[in-house]
Formats: sequence, C-alpha cells, structure tokens
Amino acid sequence: MGIIERICLIAVLGMVAACNDMQYYTQSVQGHLEIVGQATDIEQLLVDDSLAPQVREKLVLVLQAREFAVEGLHLSVNDSYTEYVDLKRGYVVENLYAAEEFSTQLYTWCYPIIGCAGYRGYFDVAMLQRYRDVLIEQGYDTYVGHVTAYSTLGWFDDPVLNTFVALPDYRLVGLIFHELAHQQLYIDDDTVFNESFATAVEQAGLELFYADGDDANQLGNYRAYRKRVNQLVSMAAQAREELEGLYQQPLSVKNKRQQKAQVLRQLDHQYAMLMNNQAADAPVPVEFNNARLGAMAAYHQQVPAFLQILASHQRDFVPFYAHVKRLGQLPAEERARCLESWGEKARVSETVVPALCR
Repeated sequence: MGIIERICLIAVLGMVAACNDMQYYTQSVQGHLEIVGQATDIEQLLVDDSLAPQVREKLVLVLQAREFAVEGLHLSVNDSYTEYVDLKRGYVVENLYAAEEFSTQLYTWCYPIIGCAGYRGYFDVAMLQRYRDVLIEQGYDTYVGHVTAYSTLGWFDDPVLNTFVALPDYRLVGLIFHELAHQQLYIDDDTVFNESFATAVEQAGLELFYADGDDANQLGNYRAYRKRVNQLVSMAAQAREELEGLYQQPLSVKNKRQQKAQVLRQLDHQYAMLMNNQAADAPVPVEFNNARLGAMAAYHQQVPAFLQILASHQRDFVPFYAHVKRLGQLPAEERARCLESWGEKARVSETVVPALCR
C-alpha cells in the first residue's frame, strides 16, 4: 500500500477519529496494514494441499456467497473477499459504544469523509480500555463488542478473516451479504440507517440463497437463529422504551438509578430464560445497559421498514437500492419519519406511506 492509500485509509476506516488524535490514528492504520499485509489469494490457497479441509470448505462457500451477492442480490463488489488472512485471534477489532447514564441514544464520534457513527473501533485493546475508563468516570454507560469483520466501504478490498470463517454456514454467508451491503450504500452520520439496511439485505439475501432447498438444514438453522435474535431484539426494544420513558420523568437521580437497575435486571432475567437450552451460536450479549441497548437498536431498529420497502418492489433489489438511496438523501428527520412510516406499514398493512417516502 502506497503513501497515498495510507493517507486515504484515515478517511475510509470507521475506526479513525480526528486527525490530531495521533495515537488513535496510528493504531488504526497499523492495525489495518497488519491485516492486508498478510492477505493470500483464496484461489491460490484452494490448490494448496496443506490447507485444512474445514477452512477449504468455508472459503469455497465464501466465493459462492460472493457470486450470489452479485448475481442474486445485485450488490456492487470490488475484489473484497477474494483473499484470506489468519489473524491468530478470535476477533479483528473491538468496538466501543457509549451512552449517557439516562439515555439509550448512542454517543457519536465523527470521522473524516464517512461522517459520524455511534461507535469507535480499536485494534489496541489497552488504548480502548483507557478511554473506556475515562467515559465511565464521566458517568457514561459503556459496552465493548468483539467485532469479527468490518467494511472499508468499498475503498479497499476487504479480506476473509479467520475471525468469521468458522461461523455456521448461514451466518458466514449472511455476514458476506451484510458487509457487501455497506459497500452498496452508506449514509453519513446515520448508524441506525446503515446497519439496519445491511441487516435487512443480509436477512433477505439468506432466504434467497437457501431458497432452492439444496440445504434445508441450513435454512432451518438460520430461521431458528433468526427467531432467537428477533425475540432478544423485541425484549431489548421493550426495555429501551421503558427506560426512555423513565428518563423523561421528573424523578431524583437516585430514584431513576434504582428504577433503571430494576428494568435491566428484568431484561437479564428474560434473556436467561430465552437462552435456556439454546444452541451455542445464539447471541450472547456481554452486558445490558444503555450503551448495549443503543447498539442493538442500531443494528435492528429499522430492519422491518427496509424489508417492507423491499417487499413493495416485489423483492427486486435494483429498485430497492434506488429507493433506499433516495431516502438516504433526505434530511435526517424526514428520513427517520419515512422509515417510521414503512415500519408501521410492516406492522399494519393498511398504513399509507407518505408520497415523499415512496
């Protein structure tokens, strides 16, 4: 990678903050360069007899998913997911989320070119922990998620990583669709829009990928997993709504803290009940607090709206992308109202969506 590309990296990684934050800048660039420097062409690996059979099977599946993303989902791709890197660890970066003590709205950080996002990613775990300690001292709720994959939004060729290649087949395929969706469309300053859109493409894409019935077990496993995720999302959304109502009440700080803790304990109990006897790949949140609930909302809050928009185009992805792109060009408040209307239509089919949003 030449010096110009290294400079551009500052602008395209969702993990880079202000340019004067040199330590953060350095760890972000060095971390990414460490990854791309180890990349090996997948086609080359597949003719290597020493390649572990389980890895070989997964890499073949990745290439199949990539081809389907182009032909079946009409996603625009570069040479992403044509190379492989074994990082010798279980995650690629850690994402830090934060929210105020009495709010589930995520704190946002702003980056060059891509705008603001409700997370900050680190290769350097010690640096993350130091900053997290500062936020906690300032009274923020924080949540750290281990990230198995990230997208450079099409500016560079993202490799396949060992951090996600061992996922169950349906989750591996879904991840490829999700990350390629980020390359298809990314709206500055709207984490919820971007992540919900990519999750919707992932969900719709998986149903199509397994629609021919050649692997009914994978489709069944995916739907069971999706059901568990949806149950968790529903419980979290209910708790989030309850907390937001609590935070608006004219109560003492002590009283709010007590009631907040009670809501979160109830959510912990509901989650424990849900996870009883569930499969090993079921979602396991590290903790429930404002930041965790805000992060969950970012990935799932507007998914029903996007799926309803796709259904309105008879599941034709080309006009769907064009429609979503138009919504993305609206002012933030209008865009949010449009997605709220589409989400309501997903719940109540008779809902009339405003002309602006169609």
